[in-house]
Amino acid sequence: MAPDSVQGLPDAGRSAPAPIAGLPLHTRSLTVSLRVAANGRWLARGDVIDLRKNGFVPTSYDIQPAGVIHSMSIELELDPASLRMDAVRVEQPFVAVEPSEATRGECCRDPAPRLVDLEGECLDDEFPTKLSAKFGGPRGCSHLLTLFQLMASAIPHAAAIEHDRAERDGTHHAEGDRFFRRAVFVDGSRRDDQRIDVSVAFSDSVTRPWTPDAHSLTRVERFHEVRIAATVDRKRFGFDALQVLERMRDADSLESVEWNDRTPAFASFVGTPVLPGLAKRIFGLTADDPSLAAIRDALLMFAPGFIQVIAAQMDLYFEERARAREQGTEPEVARLGGNPGACFMWREGGPIAKATFAMDERASS
Repeated sequence: MAPDSVQGLPDAGRSAPAPIAGLPLHTRSLTVSLRVAANGRWLARGDVIDLRKNGFVPTSYDIQPAGVIHSMSIELELDPASLRMDAVRVEQPFVAVEPSEATRGECCRDPAPRLVDLEGECLDDEFPTKLSAKFGGPRGCSHLLTLFQLMASAIPHAAAIEHDRAERDGTHHAEGDRFFRRAVFVDGSRRDDQRIDVSVAFSDSVTRPWTPDAHSLTRVERFHEVRIAATVDRKRFGFDALQVLERMRDADSLESVEWNDRTPAFASFVGTPVLPGLAKRIFGLTADDPSLAAIRDALLMFAPGFIQVIAAQMDLYFEERARAREQGTEPEVARLGGNPGACFMWREGGPIAKATFAMDERASS
């Protein structure tokens, strides 16, 4: 059954109204684009931006207010045939933890050289395993890892489409042309004290080469969209409701293709937790069906985005803490901060983990 806030979506149709309702909490934006570079090379760029829209979050040593929390990018120079990464560049203008006395000079940018070490690798079927081994958990940054995983899936997919199109049409993009963009937006809002509405908007845009005598809409080779709307129980972090829609259009079908309801394939998610284990369940349902690849990639962005949504609910936590004190009990959510070992800054024995442990010890004494 679809969530109450998305009653406009159950029947597949041409338009998909925005499913978000309630107090806006957080938006995560992930984009991947491909351009033609000099000498026939390709230039790929991925960006992740986290925009907190509500309240602030206390950390072990600082206060994180609303606004841009993360802004990070990965840029790759690629060989179009082998997808070998001849250059890997990382930028992190906004990070959650800057170097300070409290962090002993450490910050979220410290693991980035590990990604640069991947230069020379190819974006093939083995790459995700190599990426996780090199940059997963306390070896890296969870946000850059999520972005690179999305790039590692999107770029080979885009390359296959582009190679097929060029062979069929006999045409090629000029230097500087962008021919592919993947965009994923995860939005969360608080519907009430017990429920969070979360949506994922996914799109792949593939374009044909520019010609001077053609309208811009004729450049649409493929526009593939996925829309996910979910309601999550705030205390259990479990799916109360989930809906999945999909459609694919080209230049000749922009006005005629309706949304296809793919919810039945994922009905088993309802009643199961978002955290942990969602990725394993997603792969289990989609591994044997190539037609679900886009939905798989969209769903894989749900849990990392949801973690950011959770953090934007501190006002509700403060209210619950006050009520708990009046009743002589503890609030249901008593610990703040990242999961131990989730990334370099939250590694066991690191300065933030030690400071958080000290805070917990003082709070319980």
